[in-house]
Amino acid sequence: MKLLKPSWVNHDDKPIFSVDIHPTGKRFATGGQGGDSGRVVVWNLNSVLYESVEVDPNVPRMLCQMDNHLACVNCVRWSNGGRYLASGGDDRLVMVWGLSVAAGTSGKHKAETWRCLSTLRGHAGDVLDLAWSPLDKWLASCSVDNTIIIWNAEKFPEMVCVLSGHTGLVKGVAWDPVGKYIASQSDDKSLRVWKTADWAQETVITEPFEECGGTTHVLRLSWSPDGQYVLSAHAMNGGGPTAQVVERDGWRCDKDFVGHRKAVTCARFNNNIFVKEGKKCCCAAVGSRDRALSIWLTSLKRPLVVVHDLFSDSVLDLSWSSDGLNLLACSSDGTVACIQFTNKEIGTPLTMDEKNAFYEKIYGKCLANESGGDLSTNLLVECPEILLAREKQEAKKEAIKEDSMPKSEKSQTAKSALAPLLASPVSVASGSPLRPMDRQIETRTSDGKRRITPVFIPLTNADANESLGSQPGGMENCFSTSSQSKSRIRVEVRDDIVIHPNVSNHAINTSQGSTRLNDNGLDQRLRKRTAAALPGPRADDVAAKRGRSPGPAAAAAVAAAAAPAPPPLPAPALGAAGPVVRAAGSLRLQIVNKAYNTHYGTLSRLQLLPNNSVSNDPVWETYLGSPVTCVACDARWACVSCADGLLHAWRLHHQPHDQRHVARALPPIALMSQAAKLSLSGERLAAVTTAGELSVWDLAAGACLLRPLSFRNLLAHKVTVTNCSLLEDGNPMISLSNGKTYIYSKKLYAWVVWADAGDPVWRAGGPLAARHPRPPPAAGAAPGTPLHPAFTAPRRDRALPSRTSTYSAECARSWLEAQAAASLHLRLPRDYRHWLTSLFAHLVSHGSEDQLRSILDDMLGPSHCTSTPKKWQSTILGIKKHDILEEMLALLVRQLRWQRMYSEYSEQLNDIKQTNGVVNGH
Repeated sequence: MKLLKPSWVNHDDKPIFSVDIHPTGKRFATGGQGGDSGRVVVWNLNSVLYESVEVDPNVPRMLCQMDNHLACVNCVRWSNGGRYLASGGDDRLVMVWGLSVAAGTSGKHKAETWRCLSTLRGHAGDVLDLAWSPLDKWLASCSVDNTIIIWNAEKFPEMVCVLSGHTGLVKGVAWDPVGKYIASQSDDKSLRVWKTADWAQETVITEPFEECGGTTHVLRLSWSPDGQYVLSAHAMNGGGPTAQVVERDGWRCDKDFVGHRKAVTCARFNNNIFVKEGKKCCCAAVGSRDRALSIWLTSLKRPLVVVHDLFSDSVLDLSWSSDGLNLLACSSDGTVACIQFTNKEIGTPLTMDEKNAFYEKIYGKCLANESGGDLSTNLLVECPEILLAREKQEAKKEAIKEDSMPKSEKSQTAKSALAPLLASPVSVASGSPLRPMDRQIETRTSDGKRRITPVFIPLTNADANESLGSQPGGMENCFSTSSQSKSRIRVEVRDDIVIHPNVSNHAINTSQGSTRLNDNGLDQRLRKRTAAALPGPRADDVAAKRGRSPGPAAAAAVAAAAAPAPPPLPAPALGAAGPVVRAAGSLRLQIVNKAYNTHYGTLSRLQLLPNNSVSNDPVWETYLGSPVTCVACDARWACVSCADGLLHAWRLHHQPHDQRHVARALPPIALMSQAAKLSLSGERLAAVTTAGELSVWDLAAGACLLRPLSFRNLLAHKVTVTNCSLLEDGNPMISLSNGKTYIYSKKLYAWVVWADAGDPVWRAGGPLAARHPRPPPAAGAAPGTPLHPAFTAPRRDRALPSRTSTYSAECARSWLEAQAAASLHLRLPRDYRHWLTSLFAHLVSHGSEDQLRSILDDMLGPSHCTSTPKKWQSTILGIKKHDILEEMLALLVRQLRWQRMYSEYSEQLNDIKQTNGVVNGH
């Protein structure tokens, strides 16, 4: 083992919060604080590992430096394929970087050119951790806003869903290596596991974390490469800090890594499965606030090595190289350490073929065999035009991938594409289908009874060469233990298969979920009903009519009715635990409520402080006569509201060359009631009051854009406003904590339902509705533009499986029609185009010919309609209908049962194009 600590890997003596090694092992990235912003640096790993390369003046050590983040970078992560680098920071942004093939400018910071390919906006707080899914299909980000966002890595910046359930800051996220689960850890003293099939919560683990406090900057957890264990950060056992091991089988928590003196901040499993002394094992690194680093093998009861006082401050992140022999660790002291191992010390890694054979044996599938083929079918192609159209679609997809891929990475991608072909654990000559040999399927009948389907287990060559007791360290039980060995037969619970009495199981193929048991073990149909009011007059009413004095309960009810009704929204409490700090560009706004007590009352102090300065002297200071309850600020504006109902707004950096000049943008404004939330979007300020009213001002013009508009009737008990913004056309949008989002239409004088997470129609649509997420925001779109998912995928735990197939498709169609109608009346062209094509795509798979022709006729024009309309417009919301028709035909060609309809409309559209687009004079 060698320990290296290159002094030239630094961020100008600023903290380094994250480190990650590229999958090829040629470079690594660091993220942290820069000069006056967040900084991401790409380094040459060979300069760290080899002294000859380090001293070579012709080999650059720093490959590229990116200072695009507005605030400190908390996490950097390479994609598994190595094409992208994701970074997240305190500016609430996630940036995705790609290597540019264009020649970069000369200099030590530009040996390579990495440019930002996409900026992901969606979090309402600092982004603390990132994780790519095993096949780079999704990117997960977690934040202090208590949520995890799943991004579509194939269509950035599209959101897949938002995982809401944590009640504290989410500080770590990790994917299951086989892609079935994703785990997250939070300051709410819980570790949660989510299912990727429907993004529902699988389990919540709290017992090992009950004694923990929120003392760590991050909680980076890790999943073992065999998928059998989750290694958490910051757990407690007997009053001492540990790294908790959570088993996949039943989510048991009976193992942990002990020895650190302070809280564990990060844990990272090596990506390889090792064989040492004839035993299969995994290797994990654990970092702590005690500045120490420990390395563990799951086949040993004690750590392999412990390095004390490696840094002068807390360890914050760890990263293993793809060969498993190099480990990088970073610290908030601004340094990076490298530990080199040998195969003799940690074992020999399994080859890719052996690793995929292991996944096939345990999970019944390899890592790289989940490829969907929506264009494949059993039907034959009737005409060459269909085949040509489908080949063009595939060619376009390949061209896009080739254009975005650097030349240096193309050879690597070509090699990785052959991995699934080389990873088959079953001989081709055998002719037997690939299926798990040590697993049985557990299903449930419609009345809740368990049924286990037996699976024949033939004797394989591997089984013939090893005895039952020859695997004391096998992957089924990697950790050393004295307990009795468990059966090798694994029972997989399949809730997506429901067996109906007297009906063949093979005739039922539904993915809408099954009837599950509630927490007390009773079937949903046997739960106790809540007591309803009995018919007839109440006893208190009868007593009042007879002249009697009402009882104590009735008197209390009358007193409650006479008392003033509480406001629909609660008044926020701010600064009770100390100063409140918000980022304001290169400055930070610090608010101290009740800073001074005078004979005339308490004073609240507002200060602008420099972010990166030796002096902490404020560049601007002011006082208010009431406690501040709401804050909204950015690099140009600072807005606060107080408990006395006054709204204050200042313009920062009024003069470009004088950062110390601050002027009031608005005079003190008395709101109708105390503010519950402030939202700043560009030059527009939106204020939501506790009385359920929304107002919007233009700070630059000093004018009101929207007079107080009430939405009190939209609120329910304990429902709060999570976001408020103004769209480009001036219509306001509000999002509520119950998952509902409304947009006010000035044309209709009504609130239009834009999203409803509790909508029974949408939930009944199940995965058919979840296949159509909202489109990504356009370039330059203002924050708050309704082009992102407002809710997660529907949960189907209470759906009736026997009826799902009958109404699910129709519910999805009804929901898509409502989304298209809302976009049309709100005059949102991009959304309308998305929802209309999504509706058409749904009808292609589940609709009838009449439904498809109705849409196609309207897009094509009146000359080809069976019933000619009186007037036909060639555009809708500024979009040419023929352009939408071309998109629909591209969707139609995917289903060969509609190929004749495709040929009919495609030929008519081509004829129209040849006649310069003239249709009946239009």
